[in-house]
Amino acid sequence: MSKKKNTLKDLDDFLKQQAATLVTPSRLSVQTETSSPPAKEEIKDVAEVKEALASREVTTDKLLHDLQALAKKEGHHFRNQFYDLIIKSVEAQNLYSPEDKMLINTALYLRSGDRWKDTIREYWRKKSELIEPSK
Repeated sequence: MSKKKNTLKDLDDFLKQQAATLVTPSRLSVQTETSSPPAKEEIKDVAEVKEALASREVTTDKLLHDLQALAKKEGHHFRNQFYDLIIKSVEAQNLYSPEDKMLINTALYLRSGDRWKDTIREYWRKKSELIEPSK
Protein backbone atom coordinates (compact mmCIF):
# COMPACT_ATOMS: atom_id res chain seq x y z
CA MET A 1 0.00 0.00 0.00
CA SER A 2 1.38 3.38 -0.89
CA LYS A 3 2.02 5.99 1.71
CA LYS A 4 -0.14 9.12 1.46
CA LYS A 5 1.84 12.27 0.79
CA ASN A 6 1.24 15.30 2.91
CA THR A 7 1.42 17.98 0.23
CA LEU A 8 0.76 20.81 2.65
CA LYS A 9 3.71 19.77 4.79
CA ASP A 10 5.87 19.45 1.65
CA LEU A 11 4.77 22.90 0.51
CA ASP A 12 5.49 24.38 3.93
CA ASP A 13 8.97 22.82 3.97
CA PHE A 14 9.63 24.10 0.46
CA LEU A 15 8.50 27.61 1.33
CA LYS A 16 10.71 27.65 4.42
CA GLN A 17 13.64 26.54 2.29
CA GLN A 18 12.91 29.22 -0.31
CA ALA A 19 12.54 31.88 2.37
CA ALA A 20 15.93 30.90 3.77
CA THR A 21 17.53 31.33 0.34
CA LEU A 22 15.87 34.70 -0.21
CA VAL A 23 17.08 36.16 3.07
CA THR A 24 20.43 35.14 4.47
CA PRO A 25 20.02 34.37 8.16
CA SER A 26 22.04 36.51 10.54
CA ARG A 27 24.29 35.02 13.17
CA LEU A 28 22.62 34.14 16.46
CA SER A 29 25.01 36.28 18.47
CA VAL A 30 24.10 39.34 16.41
CA GLN A 31 20.43 38.47 16.49
CA THR A 32 20.23 38.31 20.29
CA GLU A 33 21.85 41.71 20.64
CA THR A 34 19.53 43.45 18.23
CA SER A 35 16.36 41.38 18.17
CA SER A 36 13.66 43.09 16.22
CA PRO A 37 10.51 41.92 14.50
CA PRO A 38 10.94 40.65 10.93
CA ALA A 39 11.01 43.33 8.32
CA LYS A 40 7.95 43.80 6.12
CA GLU A 41 10.10 43.06 3.07
CA GLU A 42 10.84 39.55 4.36
CA ILE A 43 7.14 38.86 4.85
CA LYS A 44 6.42 40.24 1.41
CA ASP A 45 9.04 37.93 -0.16
CA VAL A 46 7.42 34.84 1.36
CA ALA A 47 4.03 35.99 0.06
CA GLU A 48 5.53 36.43 -3.40
CA VAL A 49 6.98 32.90 -3.29
CA LYS A 50 3.59 31.48 -2.30
CA GLU A 51 1.94 33.40 -5.14
CA ALA A 52 4.53 32.16 -7.63
CA LEU A 53 3.98 28.57 -6.54
CA ALA A 54 0.23 28.93 -6.92
CA SER A 55 0.69 30.30 -10.45
CA ARG A 56 2.78 27.23 -11.41
CA GLU A 57 -0.03 24.81 -10.62
CA VAL A 58 -1.02 22.94 -13.77
CA THR A 59 -4.70 22.94 -14.67
CA THR A 60 -6.49 22.16 -17.89
CA ASP A 61 -7.73 25.75 -18.12
CA LYS A 62 -4.19 27.16 -17.79
CA LEU A 63 -2.87 24.59 -20.23
CA LEU A 64 -5.55 25.48 -22.79
CA HIS A 65 -4.85 29.18 -22.32
CA ASP A 66 -1.10 28.60 -22.79
CA LEU A 67 -1.69 26.50 -25.92
CA GLN A 68 -3.90 29.21 -27.40
CA ALA A 69 -1.27 31.85 -26.64
CA LEU A 70 1.43 29.69 -28.22
CA ALA A 71 -0.74 29.13 -31.30
CA LYS A 72 -1.13 32.89 -31.75
CA LYS A 73 2.59 33.43 -31.27
CA GLU A 74 3.82 30.62 -33.55
CA GLY A 75 1.23 30.96 -36.31
CA HIS A 76 1.06 28.13 -38.85
CA HIS A 77 4.13 26.39 -37.34
CA PHE A 78 2.11 25.63 -34.23
CA ARG A 79 0.23 22.72 -35.78
CA ASN A 80 3.30 20.49 -36.15
CA GLN A 81 4.49 21.46 -32.67
CA PHE A 82 1.06 20.57 -31.31
CA TYR A 83 1.13 17.16 -33.04
CA ASP A 84 4.60 16.51 -31.58
CA LEU A 85 3.30 17.55 -28.17
CA ILE A 86 0.46 15.04 -28.41
CA ILE A 87 2.85 12.25 -29.37
CA LYS A 88 5.34 13.09 -26.61
CA SER A 89 2.64 13.33 -23.94
CA VAL A 90 1.28 9.89 -24.84
CA GLU A 91 4.81 8.46 -24.98
CA ALA A 92 5.54 9.84 -21.52
CA GLN A 93 2.84 7.59 -20.06
CA ASN A 94 4.73 4.60 -21.48
CA LEU A 95 1.52 2.55 -21.76
CA TYR A 96 -0.07 2.21 -25.17
CA SER A 97 -3.76 1.41 -25.19
CA PRO A 98 -5.42 1.00 -28.60
CA GLU A 99 -6.80 4.52 -28.19
CA ASP A 100 -3.31 5.87 -27.48
CA LYS A 101 -1.93 4.18 -30.61
CA MET A 102 -4.77 5.63 -32.66
CA LEU A 103 -4.07 9.10 -31.26
CA ILE A 104 -0.38 8.80 -32.14
CA ASN A 105 -1.22 7.50 -35.62
CA THR A 106 -3.64 10.39 -36.15
CA ALA A 107 -1.06 12.96 -35.06
CA LEU A 108 1.54 11.35 -37.35
CA TYR A 109 -0.97 11.35 -40.22
CA LEU A 110 -1.78 15.04 -39.73
CA ARG A 111 1.88 15.98 -39.43
CA SER A 112 3.16 13.95 -42.39
CA GLY A 113 0.82 14.77 -45.24
CA ASP A 114 1.20 12.45 -48.26
CA ARG A 115 3.95 10.38 -46.63
CA TRP A 116 1.74 9.37 -43.69
CA LYS A 117 1.92 5.59 -44.30
CA ASP A 118 5.72 5.52 -44.34
CA THR A 119 5.92 7.86 -41.35
CA ILE A 120 3.59 5.72 -39.23
CA ARG A 121 5.39 2.49 -40.24
CA GLU A 122 8.78 4.03 -39.43
CA TYR A 123 7.59 5.40 -36.08
CA TRP A 124 6.29 2.04 -34.83
CA ARG A 125 9.30 0.18 -36.26
CA LYS A 126 11.61 2.43 -34.23
CA LYS A 127 9.41 2.03 -31.15
CA SER A 128 9.53 -1.77 -31.40
CA GLU A 129 13.32 -1.66 -31.79
CA LEU A 130 13.61 0.41 -28.60
CA ILE A 131 11.38 -2.01 -26.70
CA GLU A 132 12.91 -5.19 -28.15
CA PRO A 133 16.42 -4.51 -29.51
CA SER A 134 17.64 -6.73 -32.40
CA LYS A 135 19.66 -9.76 -31.40
